[in-house]
Amino acid sequence: MHSMTTSLSTATVPPMFDTLTVAMNEAAFVQVGDEVFTADYLHAPDEFTRPDDVLVEGTREDQELLLIQRDFEGARLSGEGEICLRDGTLIRFLRPAAVH
Repeated sequence: MHSMTTSLSTATVPPMFDTLTVAMNEAAFVQVGDEVFTADYLHAPDEFTRPDDVLVEGTREDQELLLIQRDFEGARLSGEGEICLRDGTLIRFLRPAAVH
């Protein structure tokens, strides 16, 4: 008799690159803490993404934002679509509001 010992908690949690792909979908802005940047470049990671690959580039007035794959290592998904980086920084990918 063969038994499966996979934990339910790990079996239902998607890999971080799946979470980032969903979060980045159609995002026009990136919120880092209280700062909102225009999303100039977003690259959804996949199994070929290397630690130094750029995933997010953004601008805000005279500031630039650059996040690489390594920045998201050890990150966890927080409530309401926030991604909490290892250092406690909260990231949200924001979509433009639809006007009907």
